[in-house]
Amino acid sequence: MLTNTSKTLCLTACALALAAPRAMHAQAQGAVVSQADTMVARRLQVTLLTFGQGGEVFERFGHNAIRIADPLTGLDISWNWGMFSFDEPNFLGRSLRGTSRYWMTGFETVPLLAYYQETNRQTVEQVLNLSGAQKQALYRLVRENEREENKYYRYDYFRDNCSTRVRDALDAVLGGALKRAWIDSLSDHSYRSEALRLTEAAPLSRLGIDIALGPLADTRMTAWDEMYVPMRLRDRLRGVMVPGPGGVPVRLVERERVVYASNRDPEPAAPDALPGLYVAIALGSLVPLALLGGLAFMSALRGRWVGAQRVARVMLAGIAACWYAITGLVGTLVVFMELFSAHIFWYSNWNVLLLSPAALAAAWFVPRAVATGRGEAAARWLAGFCAASALVALSLSLTGASGQSNGAVAIACAPTMMYLGLLVPALTLIRRARA
Repeated sequence: MLTNTSKTLCLTACALALAAPRAMHAQAQGAVVSQADTMVARRLQVTLLTFGQGGEVFERFGHNAIRIADPLTGLDISWNWGMFSFDEPNFLGRSLRGTSRYWMTGFETVPLLAYYQETNRQTVEQVLNLSGAQKQALYRLVRENEREENKYYRYDYFRDNCSTRVRDALDAVLGGALKRAWIDSLSDHSYRSEALRLTEAAPLSRLGIDIALGPLADTRMTAWDEMYVPMRLRDRLRGVMVPGPGGVPVRLVERERVVYASNRDPEPAAPDALPGLYVAIALGSLVPLALLGGLAFMSALRGRWVGAQRVARVMLAGIAACWYAITGLVGTLVVFMELFSAHIFWYSNWNVLLLSPAALAAAWFVPRAVATGRGEAAARWLAGFCAASALVALSLSLTGASGQSNGAVAIACAPTMMYLGLLVPALTLIRRARA
């Protein structure tokens, strides 16, 4: 007769004997699945597509996408994080407040490449030297990101855009290798210098960006930060080494080819220190004011050429009204961004001194005082305040005390503001003396 212990041992042995075939079968199945997955992963080809500058302002910064292809199944999709729609409700307001919604999606690669060729945008493809496991991880990552509940994100021009999302995806499957290589490596550029460089061919947009950015945009970037520009990511990847078979370092970019060579002008190496538009603004406003102001002042001083003085004052009033209205509106927008926007690179902006919101009041009082002699005290006070603010901004810029690289904006705006600060008292006081 078997004891209780013997019975237990026999039952256990029987259970193990019955379970062993099932376990071996499951293990074999797992091995087959794992082997199949590895074969698929090795077959996949992962590349980075980088598209150069386009004609529209939002295309000046370039674009990129992760291409994953399987020659056996015909899979060939390129995923990007740069999708947006002008038809989104309150698109402009959300852009200004920093709450723009972008999303990620994948496109069939062949028609995508055809589109960029039709729009004459340089296209470079870099084949990435990833292991089978890394390719599979990246494929899972993009598939997960394109799900409806995951694809949307709050867009940030510099810190969270289409290129930084590509950078982060690659860094994730590389185990943080990119961040380790770049986070402590200082770039030679700032957020502002890159933004201005890339919008050099769109002067008004360049000026708007220059006015909008505060001192935080002038901090020197790391190589990691620099990847907000797709072309910088492309260039930096060429020097990255990753562990290969047997732990031997290999280049991350296995090979590279130009898919389409654009005939556009190449990107400028650096932004112009003082673009022609800035000079045109300074001279275009200052020269007419100086000529007309001189004529009006000399006529009032000598008590002659009354008709010429009247015409000069009316023209001066019109120019001053336009100048103060435009600068006041821009200054008000800068203040709005300071108070209500999530774009931290717009904060602490010293350009509010160059483009004071007080100019909106001056746009009414100064022309009225110059042309009719009414409200002269208010006109003098407002013109003087705007001029003094501009002088402070110019001084801070020239000495570097503000930490903001707004010297070109100061040169464009400060001379006219300061000249009006002298001209308005001169014309209003001499009118009173001759009355």
